[in-house]
Amino acid sequence: MKKALSLLLCLALLCAPLPARAAGGAPSWASDAYADLQSHGLLPAQAQTAGEITRGSFAGLLADAVQAVLPAEALAEHPPVDAGYFADGVSDPSLLAAAAYGILEGTLSGGARYADADSPLTREQAAKMVCSALDFSGSLGYQASPAGQAAQYADAGSISSWAAPYTGQVAAYSIMVGDQAGNFNPAASLDWPSAVVILSRTLGLLEQAASGLSVLPLDSALDWSGADSFGRGDRSVSRPLTDYVKGYYIIDNGDGTVSGLSAPISGQAGGQFSVERYDAQGAVTSTKTLPMELPILGTVFSGAEYNYVAFGQMNSSGSDSQEVWRIVQYDKDWNRLGAVSLTGGDTYTTEPFRSAVPRMAESADGQTVTLYAARTRYDGHQSNITFVMNAQPFSLRTCMGEEFPSNHVSHSFGQFIQYDGSQMVTVDHGDAYPRSFVLQAGGSSIDLLDIYGETGDNVTNAIGSGFEVSDSGYLFLGCSDPQQGGGTEPWNVFLAYTGRDSRSPQLTWLTDSSATINCARLVKVDGDTFVALWGQDDGVHLQVLDGQGDRVGAEQSLPGLTMPPTQPVVQDGSIRWIQLDGQTDSPCLYTLTIA
Repeated sequence: MKKALSLLLCLALLCAPLPARAAGGAPSWASDAYADLQSHGLLPAQAQTAGEITRGSFAGLLADAVQAVLPAEALAEHPPVDAGYFADGVSDPSLLAAAAYGILEGTLSGGARYADADSPLTREQAAKMVCSALDFSGSLGYQASPAGQAAQYADAGSISSWAAPYTGQVAAYSIMVGDQAGNFNPAASLDWPSAVVILSRTLGLLEQAASGLSVLPLDSALDWSGADSFGRGDRSVSRPLTDYVKGYYIIDNGDGTVSGLSAPISGQAGGQFSVERYDAQGAVTSTKTLPMELPILGTVFSGAEYNYVAFGQMNSSGSDSQEVWRIVQYDKDWNRLGAVSLTGGDTYTTEPFRSAVPRMAESADGQTVTLYAARTRYDGHQSNITFVMNAQPFSLRTCMGEEFPSNHVSHSFGQFIQYDGSQMVTVDHGDAYPRSFVLQAGGSSIDLLDIYGETGDNVTNAIGSGFEVSDSGYLFLGCSDPQQGGGTEPWNVFLAYTGRDSRSPQLTWLTDSSATINCARLVKVDGDTFVALWGQDDGVHLQVLDGQGDRVGAEQSLPGLTMPPTQPVVQDGSIRWIQLDGQTDSPCLYTLTIA
């Protein structure tokens, strides 16, 4: 990973009026920041929690934060200055590194440079040091961009001329701001709790920049509050509306911009879903509210030229004439173009989208679009179903909706579909016939991972997470226990690869965790670059893979993030998704740049 393109991160603001310190430790408003620095090994367990911080302590901690985050090979080009650099005998390695990074410049007197490490740190000095650390990171290619504009202060006249650019810049980063009267108070000494909060926020910016992740706040009017119910430890992250929960999607508009789609709780009569389009600055350029044409929203698909929404409704009485399925085609501006509708009699269905994750895909030429889903059949059994449609004019080509279609899987608890040119390729999560994750293409099938247990036992101790086509074959990602019986072992992330002509899949376990991992995603960047994402307690982890499923580089992490609540899109080689930012619970557009 390298070089974030930008970082626009909403952070809580640091105001001058502060609550009283909790007895025996750090004040409550700073406790998370202390824990953050301690978890990175930057503060001892019994760190100072009161009193003024010195220039040396702050500069040294900033240098330590830079060293904890940025790659050693990048820092090797900027070795610490020699011990004689400062005339006042500074020899602390952290301070010598801070001087090399431009964080601690010292003061000149009589032709000599002094660190003044033991002097109290003023707010304007802290602002300059923070901005210098971020500027140094940017000079190495790990750029953190401000979230807003530089601040103007009521007491600007009292800010030193050398500090004025930095006091404005640090506010743009949302790291330090003025008090409620608009004053920066440049000469005021900084206390330890305030300094630790500032250091924690700076560390977060450095981590995000080094990860290749940028975050753009969106001026959304949609209700995204339910999006935080998805993510780390939540299997439903890959099934936004199945089981009648609120759903969220990111839409690729085809012009380099994205839209967000928010849908209501599925299964209720009536209702609407809304779509917002955003520009490059996160502003809303258009909003549309569209009807839920049937009560259940099964899935949303953003194709190269058209958008699609698959709706459904119950047919509990088993009526042949009851409409059960409706797939609606829209243009990229969400104007309705047409629909394909099928009844219970057409599809042998009493309940659409039952106990599964429906998905859609289109052929390479965009002329064929397919919905791959599941249903409860008239006979009460659950199995897969396939709808193949012409994109233009939008019409049904074939429905594989008979009781036992040629690609039958029962029970199918997850459907994955992609096109390899003009050929449809699918993967099902079956618990019966077969009891495996099974890939089907061209009339043949391959078991990617056999599932332990009795035929038809709903408990499989596994979940499918993603399926993609590479230049050389097929990659399937999932989470599972070892499938050796017992069901008490932790789940880990696996990757199954098979070539187009191979009958023997190559299985790789990407993780070896003692705690269950059950939330993952697979993203295709190009035909030979893929990214596996999964959630753990400390954040989101990722592994770059090539087209044969082999690891490219080391596993990376995005600390503090939860998993995206929607399958990301790829634009200009970068991975993008929308989720709440975790600080202000506001929706943001996340962009992950892959080296």
